[in-house]
Amino acid sequence: MVEVKTEVPQRAENPRKKIREARLARLRVIDGPPKTVKVYAGSEALRAALRHPGGGVRFRETLGEAVEWPNDAFTKRRIKDGSVRLDGPGSAESAEPDETKNAREQAEANKPKSESKSEPQPEPQPEPQPESNGKPAPVSKPPQSAA
Repeated sequence: MVEVKTEVPQRAENPRKKIREARLARLRVIDGPPKTVKVYAGSEALRAALRHPGGGVRFRETLGEAVEWPNDAFTKRRIKDGSVRLDGPGSAESAEPDETKNAREQAEANKPKSESKSEPQPEPQPEPQPESNGKPAPVSKPPQSAA
């Protein structure tokens, strides 16, 4: 009878693997622990729907409880558009969600007034002209080009 072997020969370990692991360990020491921030949901509708895509971290059951998100570009965008807050739920706890607005519009409505982009900018005032004792100011002539 013929013997059948079911074992698969082991592959040789990649020599670069140890180098790669040592480099990652050095980087972890240099960078320290991952940087996170505590954020609060901007509204009840956002609390139920929003999660961080990096780790899938969702908000807790109430608006008053913070969750820790990585301080990355996604989190910074959500803070800027008002979907999440760093300073706690604030007035968002007492605010009733408006069913006629979507989550983005509700976040825009919850933004502080100082951040709104629609504020008119003051027009620059013209500089006052120096007085010359009733005489007209001398007119400077542009330099003539030697053509």
